[in-house]
Parts: sequence; C-alpha cells; structure tokens
Amino acid sequence: MERGSLPVEATATISFTRREPDERPEFEPPFRAQPNTVEDTGIGFGQILDLTIKTIYFGGRPSAREISEQMALPFNIIEASLSFLKREKFIEVVGSVGIGEQQYQYALTDRGNEKAAEALERNQYVGPTPVPFEEYVAVVKEQSVRQVRVDATTVDDALTDLVLTRTTRSLVGPAVNSGRTLLLYGDPGNGKSSIARGIGRMLRGQVLIPYAIDVGGQTIRVYDPRVHQALSTHMSDDRRDEHNGGSGRGERRRDLRWVIAQRPLILTGGELTLADLELKFSPQSKFYIAPLQMKANCGILVVDDFGRQLVQPKELLNRWIIPMESRVDYLSLLSGETIELPFELLLVFSTNIPPHQLGDEAFFRRIRHKIEVGDPDEASFLSILQTVCEKHSISYSEEGGRYLIDRYYRPAGRPFRGVHPRDIVDLLLDISSFQNRQPEFTSEWIDLACASYFIDEREQEHAVL
Repeated sequence: MERGSLPVEATATISFTRREPDERPEFEPPFRAQPNTVEDTGIGFGQILDLTIKTIYFGGRPSAREISEQMALPFNIIEASLSFLKREKFIEVVGSVGIGEQQYQYALTDRGNEKAAEALERNQYVGPTPVPFEEYVAVVKEQSVRQVRVDATTVDDALTDLVLTRTTRSLVGPAVNSGRTLLLYGDPGNGKSSIARGIGRMLRGQVLIPYAIDVGGQTIRVYDPRVHQALSTHMSDDRRDEHNGGSGRGERRRDLRWVIAQRPLILTGGELTLADLELKFSPQSKFYIAPLQMKANCGILVVDDFGRQLVQPKELLNRWIIPMESRVDYLSLLSGETIELPFELLLVFSTNIPPHQLGDEAFFRRIRHKIEVGDPDEASFLSILQTVCEKHSISYSEEGGRYLIDRYYRPAGRPFRGVHPRDIVDLLLDISSFQNRQPEFTSEWIDLACASYFIDEREQEHAVL
C-alpha cells in the first residue's frame, strides 16, 4: 500500500433517503463527555499507539493537533501516545506549523515504518478512535425508537401530502409507538414507500452514532455518511451545555468519537441478501463493516419490495425472529465469537405481493402490525390529482378530471392508483417543456400524457398522438 493512500473498504449496496434537518428536535441524544485519560477511552493504550502511528503514516507530516482531530481524542491523550512513540524512536519531530507542542509536525522513522507495517497488518482502520462495545450498547438502549412517542397531530403532519383512508392513517401511529415490526401491503403505486418516509419524519430528534466500535480489539465501522445525516456539532454542543447548566461555551466538551445525527432512515429493496445482515470483514482493510440493521439502530430500516429478494421471504423473516421478539441480534466474528447487539429500531416491510403468497398465519404472526394501503376511491383520486396540479402551477379543472376518468379508467376497468396523478402531471410537464408551452389540464393534453403513460393497446389506438 502506498503511503498517503487510505484503505479501501468493502461496502454493501443499499438505498437510502435524505431528510430535512429537524429545527427543534424532540429528543436530545445522551451526553457523552470526552475522555480525559487513556483509561477513559475504554480501549487499550496499545490500540491507541497503533492508531496514532497509522494516522502519521497516512498523514505524511501531520501536526499533533491534526492527529488529535483525526483520532477525535483530546490533546493530553494524544500527547501521551506521541511521547511514548518518540521515546521508543518510532517517530520524530520534523517541523512546526506554529507555536506550541500541538503545532509540532511528526514523521515516522525507519523503525516507525516497520511499526506501522505491523499495525497495518493487524488492521488498516484509520479515523476517529473506536468506542468500547459496552458503551455503544448502553447508548443505543438510551436512545431507542421506543423513547419517542407520536400523536395524531404528528402523524397527520408527516403524512400531509398523502391521501389515505381514515383506517390506514389511524393505524400508523400505534405501529410507530410500539417500536415493533410493521408490514405495509397493497397494490403498487398507493404510497407505501411514502408512508415509510413519513414515519421517518415522525421520529424526530438527534441520536449519537459512533464512527467505529471496538470489540475485543476488533474494529467495526458503524458511521456511514451515505445513510447517516450528521448535524452541526457546534449547535449541538451549545444546546447540550445549556441543558447541563453550563455557559454554552463548551466547558464540558462532548466525546467527538460520536456523531450527532438524525435518526437513521435506511431503505433497501430487492437487492437485499442475508449477507447484508451480517458483519462484513474486508480481507484488505482487516476491519468489519456494520450490517444494515446495526446502521439503522435507533431509527428505521425499510425492506421495500418484500418477497422479491433472491432469498425466500421465510428465510429473511427467520433471520429476524429473535431480534424482532427479544430486541437482541447476534453477530459472528471471524474468530467464531458471537456478540449480542441491541436491536432498537423500527423494522418496516413493504410489499406489493398479496400476503397469503408470502407465508401463512404463523409466518405473519411474527410481524406485530399489518396495514393495508389500498387504492384510493374516485373522490380521493380526484383530490390527489387537484393537489398535484396546484403544486406544479397547472390550472386544474373538474371537466378535465372527469374526462380522464371517463376516457381512461371506466372503459378499461382500470383501478385508481395514488401514484397516477403524479406521473400523469410529470408527463404534462415533459410535453410542455418540449413544446415550450404552458401545460393545461384539458382533453388534448390529457390524451398526450395518457398515450405515453398507459400500456394498453386498445387505449393507445384512440389516443391523440
């Protein structure tokens, strides 16, 4: 490996979603003060030495302050590590970028390069210092999704853009508050995925996510910037200081080995395999990558298109029987050791397949809440259509709505789908962009959009092209 290059990780293919940051989170993450001694870090001094020397190896000539920042440890701990490495002639001071010991720049000696090679042979993790596994377990339990409660107003606000039946809407809140497993089922295009994202908006607040954790000397990387939305640490530090009765000047600094982030919302679909639910060890980097459910802890994991994975639905559900019932998951290390991991997340299955085709009653008894998301009725369909038109500044007309139904739904016996209005209006916008005309919700425009949208030869023969 070339100096200055970072190790390549093995990562799973997952889908994810982004949300707008909460301006006033309803849940504050548990405070973790920064460690003041090596013992406070919860990991061995030898591991800190290894991480220090790897940080210098990849950093070239980093200053002590830069090493401290990259390892997310206060200078007094880094100073102890640097003093030991200097005394053993593994590193040397090669310059300074300012005044004071924190500005000293360090480089490896020949002996230090040998030490770095040994450390890299053990693992190539470089970054914030891992937190001990026991502390991770405690924090996850403190900020479980079960700590959050939603009410009818919260549910309505999160699902405001969706037109749902009263029964469907009334069942979402209890399912979220239970913190248990939820199945959303029904025909495609009626908002199951939108409901799942809406649940993400209901579970507001900040949580702590470690960059990495240490399990008996083994490193597991947890934080994933693709799925974890880090928030402003300065804002959070000030709020936390005030919460603790401080002056808001960071007098009790937080442990920077933890990221303050929104509750995770991870979506995965047909690409999900059983391997994605286990620890992934990279033979190149020699450390582990957390599985999906571990990254989703304290948040939501949505399995979309349930039943269309390469693995059978029963196998997938069997993998989660113990976590769903006991809220504990078990992961295996290459050594054969098994670790007991908290399963503090809301697991949501979403499927277009009729449930009876996926399993029997005993199968679905494992899933606590089951909500059918059906087709909208005619009035609801027209309401959605009007809302989407207004959103895109298209003048909606009742005459156009009736024409759409009478021309393209009734004769073909076509069911209403909640997604149809959005798609049809998108086509109107595409056509208007090409023709450089303002779209209108008239029969002429509707015919053009539907000719492109519906795959029905009988309908397309009569459409205006």
